[in-house]
Amino acid sequence: MNDSTKAILRQLTPPILLPLGASLLRSWRRHQTADIQEDEHETVLLLKEQHKRRNATSAANEIVIRDGLSLKIHPECRFGFDHFCFIAPVMVEELNCFIANTREKTSLLDIGALHGIFSLVFAASGGPKRAVAVDASPLAFARLLYNIHKNEYDNITPVECALSDAEGTLQMHYEWEHAVAAGGTGSSPTRLTTRKRRADELCESLSFSPDVVKIDVEGHEVKVLRGMSGLIERCRPLVFLEVHPQRIAQENDDIADLVEIFGSKRYRAFVVGSGGIAIQDIATFTQDQRVMLTPY
Repeated sequence: MNDSTKAILRQLTPPILLPLGASLLRSWRRHQTADIQEDEHETVLLLKEQHKRRNATSAANEIVIRDGLSLKIHPECRFGFDHFCFIAPVMVEELNCFIANTREKTSLLDIGALHGIFSLVFAASGGPKRAVAVDASPLAFARLLYNIHKNEYDNITPVECALSDAEGTLQMHYEWEHAVAAGGTGSSPTRLTTRKRRADELCESLSFSPDVVKIDVEGHEVKVLRGMSGLIERCRPLVFLEVHPQRIAQENDDIADLVEIFGSKRYRAFVVGSGGIAIQDIATFTQDQRVMLTPY
């Protein structure tokens, strides 16, 4: 309901009914929120039961992500991996969407790989697969190396750096084991300085041409995409993008730049779990969203 419609309704509604209408609207919204929360709770319980069944005999350093898909992982990665299995339904759906749409893909650029769940799942799916897993956090990178080693995957290349729009160094800070550029202030002991590179330059140095890209960089996504404009033009990859509107603003970037980047490159947008949207609608996001972008 837009502002003009609300104004017309206020003009047509007798004053004595306005407080009652507002009360009913608040009550309806509370019930709607409660219904959504109840539905999500039920979904989590169902996913948790499925996950428990899959992992009934799993060791401490093993996790069955989906039926038939088992990985060896550092035990301290389990909590993060569990989010993609049952804790966060939207993240479960994101990984399901990734698996379903990358079966025929051969080359993944995983930006913001953290402990490597997307790279590991991709590498495990069979066929001539290759992944480049990039992360700037020394804490997460150690777990990533462990996970690659324990699964004996020689088709994942780990790279410790931040991808951005220029070469040089980048000031970041820790949030859990994530290295985050947006929102950090002062000289906190959780801060770190890391090398930054452009995806165009990194992929050229590795002779790597990705046909799928995953980006989860907590607000640094505009700069990452500016640094891979040549790659997008040349390789036309499928892109899985986490959009963080508030953190994009903290980076002094504009979410509308995402519209310009993908609109000019002829991409369609799909919100994971919701369906197709107009590219222009990305600029209206106010909350974090997981988006799949497909070239046409």
